[in-house]
Amino acid sequence: MDGTLQCRFRRRVRPLDTIHQLMDLTSPNAYHLIVTRGVERKKDGFGRPFAGGESVSQRPVVITSPIYGSMTGIIGRGSAIAKTHGCLMVLAWVLCASIGIILARYYKDVWPNSGLLGERVWFQSHRILQGICVGLTCISIILIFIYCEGYSQATAYPYYIHPILGLIVFSLALINPIIALCRCNPAHEYRPWFNWIHFFIGTFAYVLSVPTMMLGLRMPAAGLQLQFINYPLWILIFFVIFQFIIEITLEIHGCFYYRRNKNKRRTYVLEIDQYQAAKRLNNARQPRPP
Repeated sequence: MDGTLQCRFRRRVRPLDTIHQLMDLTSPNAYHLIVTRGVERKKDGFGRPFAGGESVSQRPVVITSPIYGSMTGIIGRGSAIAKTHGCLMVLAWVLCASIGIILARYYKDVWPNSGLLGERVWFQSHRILQGICVGLTCISIILIFIYCEGYSQATAYPYYIHPILGLIVFSLALINPIIALCRCNPAHEYRPWFNWIHFFIGTFAYVLSVPTMMLGLRMPAAGLQLQFINYPLWILIFFVIFQFIIEITLEIHGCFYYRRNKNKRRTYVLEIDQYQAAKRLNNARQPRPP
């Protein structure tokens, strides 16, 4: 109620033996206090549910002496590998994926007379950004598997949900570029199927990445779970609201733009069709080489 954490336990101050790694608590022996969350799985009571994700006291404390709040400030201590995993995921999905999706959805008609590496600007930019996103995601997944020495052992709610969602996002991130490599010609009868499948998988992975990152910021290994305000989590929430406003604004602008330029678009499509027809006709009239 008053913002403090109390813990009570009963044991000998000076242990009879050190078989179970019990420390001598008599003065002047001082130790750092460790606070963690999770379910204790070991019956002997000496397990560490989230090793490496604990919060520790800033100064060593003499357990048998009166303890005051100023002596036991608790600070989060997250794993460097786990934090790198989170940073790479944020770069991949908050930065690269967000910009790539906006370019592909709302900027196809921009820079019509410009190119980038032999392709249209929006397409090449989208492909590069999404490729970086997939690459960063792969590196991030490898790092977290190294940290956890395999799959996550978290069993407490909601911690065990994060690795499940993460692997789903990772799988979708790998599937979508493979599908993109198999895309057919724009005039092919199956092109609409490709467009919808590519759109659905990419959008689902992007949307699912947001709650996955939010859960990740609450994981003990991030070192933020005991803070009163989780600033990174609120920054991510602000980004989601900002991204939503940007997409709604661009969608409304696209509707007005389409209405205003409907006749111009029809004329442009007609001219393109006439040009392609004339080009085919000229190619057909050319004499066969000897």
